[in-house]
Amino acid sequence: MINYFIGFDKLIGTKLITILYYLGLLGIALGIIAGVLSGLGTMVSYSFFGGIGLVIGSIIGGVLAVLFWRFMCELYLLFFRMAEDVREIKNGKTTATTF
Repeated sequence: MINYFIGFDKLIGTKLITILYYLGLLGIALGIIAGVLSGLGTMVSYSFFGGIGLVIGSIIGGVLAVLFWRFMCELYLLFFRMAEDVREIKNGKTTATTF
């Protein structure tokens, strides 16, 4: 088990990226909730239209953040999979499909 972490025969990055993806989604969801609650507080205290703008802006920003976060995690997964494919090619285990 300790050789699994010391040696770099198998990469654990794909599992870590999956965990980081879900943690990022949790952070984005908390940010959206905070933005919506802040917008509701602004509607009551200061400006109705400013609060509506903050609520809509936080929802749109959250959707864009989820799309960007998904893209970044997929990009990192692509790098790890490319490294695994190169390692297989180097070792003579070609299982790649031709296009």
